[in-house]
Amino acid sequence: MRPVSLFVLMVALATSAFGFDRYTAHGGPVKGLAFSPDQTLLVSTSFDYTAVVWNTSEMTELKQLVGHDAAVNAAAFSPDGQWLATGGDDNAILLWRVSDLKNPRIESQPIKLNGHTAKVVNLEFSEDSLILASSSWDRTVGLWNVRTSTSIRFLRGHAGPVNSAQFSSDGESIYSAGSDGHIRLWNFNTGQYVRSIVKNGFGINVMHLSRELQVLVYGGSNGVMKSLSLDGVSPNINLWVGGPPVLAVTVDPTSKKMAFGTAKGRVVIANVLDGEIQHDFTAVKGPIWAIHLAKQARELYFSGLDDWITRIALDDFIVPHPLAEQDHRFNSEGPRDNGERQFVRKCSVCHSLTPSSKRRAGPTLFRVFGRKVGAIQDYPYSKELLDMKLVWNESTIDLLFREGPDVVTPGSKMPVQRIKRKQDRADLISYLKRVTMPK
Repeated sequence: MRPVSLFVLMVALATSAFGFDRYTAHGGPVKGLAFSPDQTLLVSTSFDYTAVVWNTSEMTELKQLVGHDAAVNAAAFSPDGQWLATGGDDNAILLWRVSDLKNPRIESQPIKLNGHTAKVVNLEFSEDSLILASSSWDRTVGLWNVRTSTSIRFLRGHAGPVNSAQFSSDGESIYSAGSDGHIRLWNFNTGQYVRSIVKNGFGINVMHLSRELQVLVYGGSNGVMKSLSLDGVSPNINLWVGGPPVLAVTVDPTSKKMAFGTAKGRVVIANVLDGEIQHDFTAVKGPIWAIHLAKQARELYFSGLDDWITRIALDDFIVPHPLAEQDHRFNSEGPRDNGERQFVRKCSVCHSLTPSSKRRAGPTLFRVFGRKVGAIQDYPYSKELLDMKLVWNESTIDLLFREGPDVVTPGSKMPVQRIKRKQDRADLISYLKRVTMPK
């Protein structure tokens, strides 16, 4: 039984009446989704430093995967179903045996692949499952031998972060997409750069290659939604140009459908071969970071700026009004005072206000005033924080957000962020005193 509150179960059941369900097992925004080849398993990756394995038949949690030291951005299953790869903000790639993931009595121990010097944002296995390609903001594509868990080479040529890399159907080429606006073609065997096949002018955020349909689908920071025929059989589709950045894309080869998700919560589903749009609606208020079509495109899964995974049954689908109207838990808009707004913006993604730190990227702030740094027993602090003598109070919390955690708590996992305005810091501290101190 997955560890989820009665409230969450009630939400999941209640929303099904409107044609969608929501599920959570995370303590932060869900950044990536990946289905196993047989679609019996779904993996979600999160800002809370974990990945969760789900049984898709019941959408129950099978296992929580702990191993990354920062937000987990991406996951991919090997086509043979033997491996799961995850990549994160800690620059690392972890390889997990799928057989271990299915057995709750086995504590999964990943194999770690090191070599990138910046966050890993996309992962893709070759069709024979022997090679893994990793896309990183260090401007490279990493190629890894799965059997030996060793690096083959790094492809260098993008003038900015690389957001996606995909293998050609014959395994002879690799396509990479980056923030420099290019989709570049590489020779796999030599690592030699061949040419740029797309020059978008703006960053290409996401890309998906369907080896079955020989189509390359991509979305950009300038709102483009396009498909490119790789064999010349089907036409190139210019579905949309302009609008919010496209942050998620997927292709379902059985139904020949492609789906896009944008920074403003818009979902567009269209035929990948002729561009006919089947669905176009606003799904949520904020960004969609991951999107997938399942069960021959009868179901849509997506996630974004919340700890939810949303599933929509697309058969006879009518846009449910409550879907786009519901607020995100991490949304800073709405009728809040300034102190609470600062907390939502700066703290809520990582920290809870309840006694437990479970499934959150940072320790709980419950009873934080007067507490020594590193004192919460259920949180894995770095050695630097465990050895630190700092005590949290009005002055030290103000200092933290004035100077930044890199100065005040060096060695911590906290992202570098500051609050410039003195009044905003004061309002945040006032709010924290009000909600974290025992009554």
